[in-house]
Amino acid sequence: MAQFSAGLGTVLFLAVVLAQRPLTALLFGHDQPVASLVVLAAADVWLGSFAYVPLNLLRIQERPGLFSSFAVARHLTNTILKVVLVTKGWGVAGVLWSDLIATGLFALLLSPTLFRHASRRFSWPLLRECLRFGTPKVPHGLMVQAQNLADRKILDLFVSRAEVGVYQMGYTFGQGVKFALSAFEPAWQPFVYSQLRNPDAPRTIARVVTYAWAGFATLALGVAVYGRELLVLMTPRNPAFQAAAPLIPPVALAYLLHGAFLLTSIGIGVRKEARCYPIITTLTATANIALNFALIPRFGMLGAAWATVASYALMAGLGLMFSQRLYPIPFEWSRLGRVAFAAFVSFVLSRLAPPALLPALATKTVALLAFPALLIASGFLTPGERERLFRRRPAP
Repeated sequence: MAQFSAGLGTVLFLAVVLAQRPLTALLFGHDQPVASLVVLAAADVWLGSFAYVPLNLLRIQERPGLFSSFAVARHLTNTILKVVLVTKGWGVAGVLWSDLIATGLFALLLSPTLFRHASRRFSWPLLRECLRFGTPKVPHGLMVQAQNLADRKILDLFVSRAEVGVYQMGYTFGQGVKFALSAFEPAWQPFVYSQLRNPDAPRTIARVVTYAWAGFATLALGVAVYGRELLVLMTPRNPAFQAAAPLIPPVALAYLLHGAFLLTSIGIGVRKEARCYPIITTLTATANIALNFALIPRFGMLGAAWATVASYALMAGLGLMFSQRLYPIPFEWSRLGRVAFAAFVSFVLSRLAPPALLPALATKTVALLAFPALLIASGFLTPGERERLFRRRPAP
């Protein structure tokens, strides 16, 4: 599989390099001298193909610590580079170079795993089975990219290029929630598959979903609450970027909803019904594009951010609908709702913070600490969890 993945990736990358001019004309028009940017984006995907197989080997070998470390390192490097390069005036090129460098580092770190397990043997039956399941994910992947990138393209039609840069900065901070999702997603499916022989698997999965949702909500809340202060601290010489602060909470919410999709759509993978994925993402990408055209002319950057929120909410809803028909899971809806309510109240409290940096940090910290307090007060914990949490340890 490693040979096929790397070989196909190389062929497609070379095709993009050779056709960069017509591709650029098709995507951006003849007056846009951005052919090199198209090649940078393709190079990022190409390098990622060398990381795909060793990454999945770590999943198969059940090495979550190493897997998560690599994933966090990749996204942390990417985010830091984006902030540094964009604030230094690299613009779109800085974003793409950040992606390329982070992916290259990721592939390099995984290369020992790849070479250690590489084999010259090739299995056509195994390849056919992989393609049967994976082929529907090609249009799925294209639609995901359309959903993720349409906002900036459409935004560029209605506002200045400088505002698009501000939007990208806010988006970069808001998608900090992606750290947890990127580390969790590859470990989630193997865990679910390992539970399928257990007769109580649906209930076990539901309980883990509750814990994961609480973790995702905590991270999204932290990003939404502290986003403005992080932006101010990391862009002290570029106050223009601080206009991106209002974008951070909705983008964080959008990625929290993406996390909901990962958690509640697991039945699609369990039943190997990959054809559901392109149906879901085609509908959500179409909704995203329509909402961007509807909201951006009136609300500008915030319209684009909320269009993203709405499209990810639709994705989560459709994923849940398809998944429950294929493999019903008794989700703990009451507890999931308590998490969402406590996070909402905590975020509303954080909006009372004054504009000055230090008082804002103090007020927002209190608001953030209200989140676990509200969870406990709302009865989120089961009697067993409450006993374990508050059990007094015997004195030494």
